[in-house]
Amino acid sequence: MNHDLVDALDSWDSHWRWAQDAAVTALKTALPLLAEDSSRMCDHPRLGLTHEEGTGRVYVEDLRAVIEFKGLPNVVVEKAVDAVGFPYLNGADGTLAGSGPGVYSYDCEMSGAQFEFGLGADGRGTIEVCNAAIPDAVAILDALHCTLT
Repeated sequence: MNHDLVDALDSWDSHWRWAQDAAVTALKTALPLLAEDSSRMCDHPRLGLTHEEGTGRVYVEDLRAVIEFKGLPNVVVEKAVDAVGFPYLNGADGTLAGSGPGVYSYDCEMSGAQFEFGLGADGRGTIEVCNAAIPDAVAILDALHCTLT
């Protein structure tokens, strides 16, 4: 392979890894309760959360975030989601706090991200986010952190 091409690929790889590490730093800063998980999925950094209020994981895949939390009190999910201020949630009438048990979602057509929030009849909810831009994931994690502390 051409030497210049090898150098260009090495440069790209270095910048990609730097950006991925910066994304992880931003996510951990937004929710300091996250701890690095030593298992890596296809070279994607993973972060885990075990807290008396619930468990979950966050990982970075191609500079997009995936967030999966379960067992969170409904009130924590409601406050965090309402603090982010989604323009609307499918199935919700207004704020999430006033919606009651169910699954509420938002699909961002611009970014391709999918956001799903569950409020359980047992008082425990879920947050599932797929393909989110890092700034959007940071906003959700920061709102969750503010709600948990």
